[in-house]
Amino acid sequence: MISTDGLAKLRILVVEDDEDMGENLQRILTLAGYQVHLARDGAEAITVLQTQPFHLVLTDLLMPRMGGLELLGEIRRLGPSLPVVFLSAFGKQAAFAKAMDLGAAGFVTKPFRANSLLRLIQAILDQR
Repeated sequence: MISTDGLAKLRILVVEDDEDMGENLQRILTLAGYQVHLARDGAEAITVLQTQPFHLVLTDLLMPRMGGLELLGEIRRLGPSLPVVFLSAFGKQAAFAKAMDLGAAGFVTKPFRANSLLRLIQAILDQR
């Protein structure tokens, strides 16, 4: 398991339109010691980001109203250094490449292993 020392104040915004997946991610990240806020789509995430600070955004790629790639563009406009990690059930190389070109910090394919996701998040946050 990933060490939780010093993580109590690190805030992660999870953007996921699937309610069960969002709650699962919230549970995993909370148990690892992160403060987690859920948004159901990119539009809701932008509203939240304009009012609260976060250390990392974990977002689904395909969502209604505003998808993950459009969300990343808006995040770059609001806070260019905020790391964004994509989750997707569709492991398409083109989507991965586009996300990375737009400045994504990482890309995880669903289904994923909790420890792998936590290691990636910790590595990204450690670079900050």
